[in-house]
Amino acid sequence: MEKAQNKEGCSPGSQLLNPDSRPQSGLSRLILHQFRNYQDLDLSIRDGPVILTGPNGAGKTNVLEAISFLSPGRGLRSIKLSQVTNLKKLNQDTSSPPSWAIAATVETDLGSVQLGTGLDYTASGNERRLIKINGQPAKSQASLTEWISVIWVTPQMDRLFLESASLRRKFIDRLVYALDPVHSERVHRYEHHMRERAHLLREGHYDPLWVSTLERYLAEDGVAIVVARHQVVKSLREAQRQEKGYPFPQFHAEMTGDVETWLENQPALAVEDLYTEKLKASRRHDGEVGGANIGPHRSDFQVHHLAKQLPAELCSTGEQKMLLLAVTLAFTRVQENYRTCPTVLLLDDVAAHLDDQHRLVLFQEICGPTRLPPQEGPRGLFQVWMTGTDRSAFQDLNGQAQFLTVHNATLTNGF
Repeated sequence: MEKAQNKEGCSPGSQLLNPDSRPQSGLSRLILHQFRNYQDLDLSIRDGPVILTGPNGAGKTNVLEAISFLSPGRGLRSIKLSQVTNLKKLNQDTSSPPSWAIAATVETDLGSVQLGTGLDYTASGNERRLIKINGQPAKSQASLTEWISVIWVTPQMDRLFLESASLRRKFIDRLVYALDPVHSERVHRYEHHMRERAHLLREGHYDPLWVSTLERYLAEDGVAIVVARHQVVKSLREAQRQEKGYPFPQFHAEMTGDVETWLENQPALAVEDLYTEKLKASRRHDGEVGGANIGPHRSDFQVHHLAKQLPAELCSTGEQKMLLLAVTLAFTRVQENYRTCPTVLLLDDVAAHLDDQHRLVLFQEICGPTRLPPQEGPRGLFQVWMTGTDRSAFQDLNGQAQFLTVHNATLTNGF
């Protein structure tokens, strides 16, 4: 990781694309070391959208995945950390454990910040992510959300409304991170306390006072998590475009679950008390099955197609894709009202599957009004990265975007 973070220029085999200008907000430099099919990549980024085009398997999505590791979690593919190590390195050096590193310069309203992350190991040999901010180790992955938020839409997410509720929770939580960086720490703390309680209950011999304390912590953080999600989902509903002829569908979205239901008719403090009582009453059950029977880890993000009067999971594949993009576009409008940290929006192979009207509206919304010159007001907090196999799908962005051609893990200016 130090190698990637401390490089000032291009090491042999790396690539440096000099930009015309630095971005107003977002990534201005991205460095990869032994990540996927990239041995070394040193990429400078200028203002405006970044378009990566090239054949399948060239490494376009790998760049987006690297950026996604600048947020908490296991990236947009959500896989084992060692599996993203460069295969050539793995085959050539079997004596050392897998390793990779990512470093980035992020431009914010407070100035530039250096972020770094990579594969590390505990003393017992278990995988973990090492995080550094301005060269100093961060206390947790959640610290990244204080400086940058990363949101993505990938082809795999076309089934978001058909898959498990946990994936939908992760999706909505990433949107909340972008508006409320403290939310990441709440979720991390909640999950830690839930695991500790589950372990004690499973053992069967525990201090009731300590378990009661854990349950109170769970109730306090759990209610705060539910409230934060509710506020963002409500904002998504209100931020929808209403004009006639808008091509993306209108939707109704809500979070559902026990805690959500209790909060409809009771104040938060009363719900914390009720939640604590429910946890105490379910100790035997939770000890047998693990986890906790109630809480925000059981909540679901549900979306309905208003014109069709159908829940998203019953809509066609194409309609589900349009609903996902409609929610994402609503979020871009919500985010404009929250001047916090920059947000990087990753759209993997999205444009190719849209007709001309949907594609043009998508480009206008994500690449237009949010990018204000500094002299005209707060600088735009969105930086958009898109991939595709056909450059012609992005012709509406000619002269506005940084086009890069990707071939065999090599990036060149693509015009």
